[in-house]
Amino acid sequence: GVSPAFDGAPLVGELEGMCSLEEAKERQMTRQLDKFEWKVGTDIRHPEVNAALATKKYQRSSADKAYRSSDVRTVDSCWRTMEYLMTEILDFDVNPKPAYAMQKVPYIEVYSYLRDRTRSCRVDLHLQQPRSTTHRCFLDTHECCLRFEMLSLFLLTGGSSSSTEKYDVKLGLKAISQTIEPLLNAYQVAKEKALAKSILAECMGGLLGEEDAEEEYVSPFEMAMHRYVILLLMSFSSEGLLQHLAKLSRDILSHPLVSFATQVFAAFSTDDYGMFLRVYRQADFLTAVAMSGVADLARVRALFLLVRTYPQPVGDKLSLARIQTFLAFGSAEHARGFLAFHGLRVQDDPAVGGGAWVLLPKKGSADAAACPLLAGSAKMPDKCEYPQSADSMLVAKFE
Repeated sequence: GVSPAFDGAPLVGELEGMCSLEEAKERQMTRQLDKFEWKVGTDIRHPEVNAALATKKYQRSSADKAYRSSDVRTVDSCWRTMEYLMTEILDFDVNPKPAYAMQKVPYIEVYSYLRDRTRSCRVDLHLQQPRSTTHRCFLDTHECCLRFEMLSLFLLTGGSSSSTEKYDVKLGLKAISQTIEPLLNAYQVAKEKALAKSILAECMGGLLGEEDAEEEYVSPFEMAMHRYVILLLMSFSSEGLLQHLAKLSRDILSHPLVSFATQVFAAFSTDDYGMFLRVYRQADFLTAVAMSGVADLARVRALFLLVRTYPQPVGDKLSLARIQTFLAFGSAEHARGFLAFHGLRVQDDPAVGGGAWVLLPKKGSADAAACPLLAGSAKMPDKCEYPQSADSMLVAKFE
């Protein structure tokens, strides 16, 4: 198992554990253990490893170091590592476990450990392509990574992190795209394999041996993943979206979970922010996270269009509850903060829905002058300046 794989010959992982003992010991010596790998009661100046908790660290490939089968996890072992990380470590900030040396760990530190170790799982799977590409563990691992990065995007954006580490949205999105590409490719390869098999079976008049007839694994989550990808592109890199849609087959695009996403994109692109926000309000948590990158922009544009429709010479007012629903806020505080930021006055009145009126000011009044959205020269906003913190609508869905 020590001989390096020949060029062109696919590597087959042999490591059954989550991390080789050799690596665990070496990282203990070079002080590269993560605190999630420490022995309970260890001296934190020279931490010792609990080999049962160690997981393989991500390593860049380098020219002088060939990957060895004995250091690469089997496909199943990659998924076992993934399951361990997601069941034992993911919720550690709120649910610490006694087998670990540290008990108080903020989510940003959980994230930085998981981000490295999930990436390492993906590398071990990549090294075993093309054999691993259509394997269930390959798909499960990448799907899981995508959900994990989306969850973290929510948990760490605008969070008050007192920790020294900061979450970088750009890095999070980079991890998302590094997960999406191999995942979409694997779906495609599985389709082509299945098609090739069915053609072959027809040519051979159903003479395929039992061992050739095994079904390719088809992920039950494939369409949901396509939906997330479209919404994430819309939210965070819209210039790549049309190109992406052009590559999808008709049967993918017409699937209800996916056509949902293209309709959301169509609503956003045609200035139908009311529809976009209604969907945002009703969507499941991860779908909403994928949409959240443009939620504030949709809100400020919906508000901009709203303040252009009431009779300005007399002014108007709407209940806070109505505006809160219309702009898809999960809490009245969030709605009030957003409205105040954009220069609209909120007047308390316990008798009305939401406990207040939102005043749409009369032309020429001081209130009208204080609202930049009403200025004659105001154009449809191309970004929302409201300082981003956790979105109350996502918080409500998460809880």
